[in-house]
Amino acid sequence: MRKNSFSLVGPIAEETLRRLNADVLFLGVDGFDVQFGLSTPNLLEAKVNRAMMEIAKRSVVVCDSSKFGQRSLSLIARASAVHGVITDRGIQKSDLKALKNIGIEAILV
Repeated sequence: MRKNSFSLVGPIAEETLRRLNADVLFLGVDGFDVQFGLSTPNLLEAKVNRAMMEIAKRSVVVCDSSKFGQRSLSLIARASAVHGVITDRGIQKSDLKALKNIGIEAILV
């Protein structure tokens, strides 16, 4: 268990997730660069996030607008693996257009 976030990571967490089924995953990320993809600084967390995306029918990223254009150390998945994004109205128009161009629905709150 990671002390700072109380999240479970590692092979047991990944294997447990692969035995589940989910309709929708709401995933928070540290970076969302349309070219690079979704990212986080922790390698083990990235693997768990990837496993969650694999079992979910739909993956929706939840992040504030400051995360767009940012890249962190570890790739979770390419942007094309995302079905939707929920973010704030501070998102740059260029980022919103880039999401639309690759078929990702954006919900602004």
